[in-house]
Amino acid sequence: MPTPTQTVLLILAGPAGVGKSTLCDRLVAEVPGFERVITATTRPPRPNEQNGRDYHFLTEAEFDARLAANDFLEWARIHQRQRSGVPKSSVLERLGQTNLVLNIDVQGVRNVRAAAAKDPRLAGRIVTVFVAPDSLEVLRQRMLGRGPLSEDELERRLQSAQLEMAERFSYDYIIHSGSKEQDFRALLAYWEQARRKLA
Repeated sequence: MPTPTQTVLLILAGPAGVGKSTLCDRLVAEVPGFERVITATTRPPRPNEQNGRDYHFLTEAEFDARLAANDFLEWARIHQRQRSGVPKSSVLERLGQTNLVLNIDVQGVRNVRAAAAKDPRLAGRIVTVFVAPDSLEVLRQRMLGRGPLSEDELERRLQSAQLEMAERFSYDYIIHSGSKEQDFRALLAYWEQARRKLA
């Protein structure tokens, strides 16, 4: 079990559909000493998703109440529609006991970095990894494979992906997405590098 000084918040970011959730789940399943940060969202659950396991699914009113109580480490409006946020308790109460992995968008990463600059509990304990799609066409196919999307929604997400890709060089590490196995091996290699730097 890692000691408090060794634990980190490992953040995976990248366009929707690039495979971040799969990487997070496998890291938690196969690497001892990792927990996944469960984020909150106002979007409805997909058929295979469970409240409290995949996300904390909140109504708009519940999200507003959490905002008013200053309960979020960061929050954002996603794809100009639903909102998502990282509950402070999910990170700050667990980081002293275990490594955490968090899957958020690039806007969320900017916000967490800003929060870390003001909070000594986070300073120096964040490692960022950008998962980049092989191409926008591959990303389009992955998005379509996740479930039905209107053409407008698909184009909006692809436009967001292009903007997100422009920020990839500000991350500690970049995974150039290939197969699921290649991506996971790359993540493990980067985690080992980061751990050596932080030791």
